[in-house]
Amino acid sequence: MNVSSARWFRAYARRALYGVAVAVVCVQAVAQEKLQEVVVTAERREENIQNVPIAITAVTTETLRSKGVTDIHALGNLTPNVNLDAGSPFSGDRSVLSASIRGIGQDDFAFNLDPAVGVYVDGVYLARTIGANQNLLDVDRIEILKGPQGTLFGANTIGGAISIVTHTPGSKPHFVAEANTGRFNRRDFAFTADMPISGTLLSSITVSSQVRDGYQRVIPYPPGSPE
Repeated sequence: MNVSSARWFRAYARRALYGVAVAVVCVQAVAQEKLQEVVVTAERREENIQNVPIAITAVTTETLRSKGVTDIHALGNLTPNVNLDAGSPFSGDRSVLSASIRGIGQDDFAFNLDPAVGVYVDGVYLARTIGANQNLLDVDRIEILKGPQGTLFGANTIGGAISIVTHTPGSKPHFVAEANTGRFNRRDFAFTADMPISGTLLSSITVSSQVRDGYQRVIPYPPGSPE
């Protein structure tokens, strides 16, 4: 073997070893970046969200806390193709949920009109838009199903369905407290506690308070002035 051949062989060997090392590092990185398993019940049974054959977005309680989401309407900022408005243009009340998924929804809050996006709390259907903007305190996860869901959820889900799964009391004592402040003297407080009775009962208690001033100051008429 001449000098030039030996140099070529050494250079080729170094490149081959470098390629093997890079491949090993990539395999290790892929193994470490394994997706976290999210279990949903969109099809009335527990299964991995990756195996559900429908368009679905699952929001966990960790995401709700990190994003400061306190009610359903704020989920519209976290989910594509979903528009959630607190307070119908006709009612102005924040308890009314105007929901549309993929452009299909209902804005009116009248009792004789059915919503196009169904809202469920632990499988219980909320039949009207009034009161549908639920507070998301003590929630385990929220599943937003896009597209018609009449097969599994029944009527009034032509646009989709929003399923709220609340927290299940644990077998060990657990306490969570949260406090928030903001503009207009906003003062929010929430407290959740799991208090099991060993071998007898699982129990949970949740308390919250949300206080905020209005956007405008209301100045009353002076006494004796005509209104």
